[in-house]
Amino acid sequence: MASEDDWASYARAVVDFVPPDGEPFRLVPDRVGAAGRWPDGLDPPVVVVTAWNPDGVLLPSGDNRANNRRLVAELARFGLTYWPAVGRDLDSPHLEEGVAIPGLTVAEGVALGLRHGQAAIYVWTPDDWSVVSCTDERRHTCGWRRTARPPSTT
Repeated sequence: MASEDDWASYARAVVDFVPPDGEPFRLVPDRVGAAGRWPDGLDPPVVVVTAWNPDGVLLPSGDNRANNRRLVAELARFGLTYWPAVGRDLDSPHLEEGVAIPGLTVAEGVALGLRHGQAAIYVWTPDDWSVVSCTDERRHTCGWRRTARPPSTT
């Protein structure tokens, strides 16, 4: 279960997306009710999941990338569309590579996150941006805005 500090970090994190047929962008949490223009042709919701640092244990980046490869292999087995995504805390150097999965339900995303040892996932809809717990009923919802992804991000 995630601590209060973890939830505060999740709530302020940004996510960099690399869609297959578009320009990379960053999704930034915003005030409740704020929402940018939803991308044409994108099926909501978009669920963001990582396999980094399962069960809250900080691992070396090589181990985390191997975990993420297992996550991607699972998505490929099920024929799911996904894009690279990187969640980052702008107040620290911490980042976690993951995937954005358009059209996945929240319940499917929570189950996927739980299978990969995650405390929470992100869910992006035309109306809001949420952090959803994989271990209990906790959810933090706010607005969102899209910005250009800085060129120095991975």
